[in-house]
Amino acid sequence: MYEASYYNKLENKAVQCTLCPRNCIIDEGKFGNCNARRNRNGILSSEVFSKIAAIDTDPIEKKPLYHFYPGSQILSVGTTGCNLHCVFCQNHAISQCNNRSPVLIKTISPDELIAIANKTPKNIGIAFTYNEPVINFEYVIESSRLAKMNQLKTVMVSNGYINPDPLEMLLNYIDAFNIDLKGFSDTFYKKYTKGTLKPVLETIQQIKAKGKHIELTMLVLPTINDDEKQFEAMCKWISRKIGPNTVLHLSRYFPRYELNQYPTPAELLFSLFDIAKNYLNHVYIGNMATEIYANSYCPNCGALLIERTYSYINKKGIDDLGNCLKCNKNVFENI
Repeated sequence: MYEASYYNKLENKAVQCTLCPRNCIIDEGKFGNCNARRNRNGILSSEVFSKIAAIDTDPIEKKPLYHFYPGSQILSVGTTGCNLHCVFCQNHAISQCNNRSPVLIKTISPDELIAIANKTPKNIGIAFTYNEPVINFEYVIESSRLAKMNQLKTVMVSNGYINPDPLEMLLNYIDAFNIDLKGFSDTFYKKYTKGTLKPVLETIQQIKAKGKHIELTMLVLPTINDDEKQFEAMCKWISRKIGPNTVLHLSRYFPRYELNQYPTPAELLFSLFDIAKNYLNHVYIGNMATEIYANSYCPNCGALLIERTYSYINKKGIDDLGNCLKCNKNVFENI
């Protein structure tokens, strides 16, 4: 048993988990909403510590992170479970199951994970991804602490559904985040994710305030979260609160899990891209063969900086410091 962080003991051996905004009250022997944390005789236990359901080496662009060491490779790991329950989940086989389900699980301790990362060719670090890393908080903290000691970069791909105190601890160890901003309506969040919007927005602002690298991803669901006025309000909020240089990825939806909606039309993505570009300097379209919408351009002079064709990356317009070769503006701090 690995005792979880961030919980309070209650009467009759019940506990209250304070890791995420659900603040689950868990009776003895029961699991929390995320299916990863269990009350064992009045002690909250992480049931997924060192249990890995997926591990692979990915291009950093697959996270997606386009402005954090572009062209590099990163060891990516995930377990099972999630603290949101999106009906459109694109990775539901592991995120919407629990650690008792028939999913292949490997036991990899934090020390073993670091050893794998150090032996992986051309690897810059570790990305906690695939399912929701927040629910494996203790493993992420311990692995990231060791990663820092080994000069490895750390990345977290998350839904941003976490309370401020545990997030503050994570911010001591995580270098870069990609946060899924799934929509810009509390009604949408409650209906389609079984969560709420406000904590996600607060997470994004807390990450930015700490000076960490942050990129945002929105999976565009046709007729569900694609209202243009609402989307424009979201882009305005990002530009005002996080900054116009914030990277926004628009991702194409395909039918998955419980939502059998038609795939996102290309025309819709192009239209939202044009709206976003009125407020943000770096907008990309993903999960679709659109090379021009995956390239990076200088926001100052418009020069092509990075050409992306599937997994091929050509850093043709920047120097080793991330400066535009044409106008010398610094565009990439982490190169």
